[in-house]
Formats: sequence, structure tokens, C-alpha cells
Amino acid sequence: QPRIDGIDSPGHNGIDIVVEKDGQYFIVEGKYTGSAGLNPADPKTGLPKQMSDDWISQNDFQRLRDAVGNDLAEKIISAGYKRILAKTSLDGTVLYKELSPTANIIEDWTP
Repeated sequence: QPRIDGIDSPGHNGIDIVVEKDGQYFIVEGKYTGSAGLNPADPKTGLPKQMSDDWISQNDFQRLRDAVGNDLAEKIISAGYKRILAKTSLDGTVLYKELSPTANIIEDWTP
């Protein structure tokens, strides 16, 4: 079942959440305080760093296609997207960070 959810929806395998707001798309990875950060690249397997453009686009954007289906994936690929890290603290507060194409934090982000 393709999904496009709210930014505070619980996580899934692969791409956690895809959100559309005012025609702009956001690919969101959710993490909890105390959990590991984004998975690093693995040179042994060739897996790129989690949430990097290389990771999102790997195998013809298969992670994105699995998350939202082929038709919506094509729209998102064509329109472009932002990468967002949503980090939930123990008290439930969520902090959002925009990520670069290499999955490094650029700045705080407000939904």
C-alpha cells in the first residue's frame, strides 16, 4: 500500500515518511533520542549513507517507489524533494533538521 503520511507518523522500513505540502515533497526519517543516528555508508555492501540522495535514488529510486508507488514516485523525482530528519526526545518533543544531498545536517527546519 503506497503511503504519504503526516510528518509525525510512526516509522517504517526503508523511507519512513513522505509528506507533500503545497506541492513540495519531503522525505522524512524518524529517529528517537538514544537511538542510533542515520546509518553510515557501508563500503562492504555498497549501501550509501541513509537519507543521502545516493541512498534514496539507489536501484532507480526503489525505496521511494516502495513507499509511495510508481506514479507518485515519478512526480516526486520530477518535482524534487527535501530530506528531513525528525528526532523525537524522551518527552515527545520533535526537532526537525534539513539534510544535505549527502545526508549531513544543514539547519533546523520547521514544518
